[in-house]
Amino acid sequence: MQFAKFGLVGAAVVLGACIAGTALAQDNGQPPAGARRGGQGRGGFGQFGRGGGQLMLVNLPADMLTKELKLSDDQKSSFEKVQTKFRADQQALRPQPGSPPDPDARQKMVDLSTAAQKDVDAILNTDQKTTATALVKDLTSLNSVGIPWQTYSDLKLTGEQKTKIAAISADVMKERQQKMADLQAARQAGDNQKAQEIMQSMFGNGQPNEKALAVLTADQKDLVTKYVKEHPQRPFGPGGGRRPANPPAF
Repeated sequence: MQFAKFGLVGAAVVLGACIAGTALAQDNGQPPAGARRGGQGRGGFGQFGRGGGQLMLVNLPADMLTKELKLSDDQKSSFEKVQTKFRADQQALRPQPGSPPDPDARQKMVDLSTAAQKDVDAILNTDQKTTATALVKDLTSLNSVGIPWQTYSDLKLTGEQKTKIAAISADVMKERQQKMADLQAARQAGDNQKAQEIMQSMFGNGQPNEKALAVLTADQKDLVTKYVKEHPQRPFGPGGGRRPANPPAF
């Protein structure tokens, strides 16, 4: 994918779509990968987790963007205002208990996300936009191979490592797309057991991809292992859903 040909908003939307495309379809009430059950999970509006979920700049912590994009105090303040409004607008789209879901909720969420990304785009200067596009790409690669994106700044990945992880990520996404097709076929056939097995194989036990881990140095692996241990994910399964046991509060 040639991210350089897209604007920052376009890159973020495409990346989000790529990850969301591998998340579980919303039929049968199943939450997307990385989303929490409840109002967020059912509507697909949950936070992204390792291996799935939508990743956009507006979803990232202000402190992380400040560090990676070198935001000024005014830029950070503006970003936090956009983020606060985005969360409030998200909340308004979530169905209330006992109320039927809005059939247009998904499109409204796409429109809301696009608008929020444009607001973020307007805050950044040209150099920051270029850095941000690369940042979202790198975080997406980490996310798809199960390496916590929260460790990105501390990992200090080299260019070679980023390239290798991106290649592994591409393979993972292709495999996941095939499994999504298999999942859809199983659901259409009414084979819930097979569908469950496919979902389990897609999102596993919450551990990072072994090939991706092999790209890291010993110190980097220790950092990832420590983070995963301190932020365990519940394996996908009946009544579970693949999500952090203690979701980060953005």
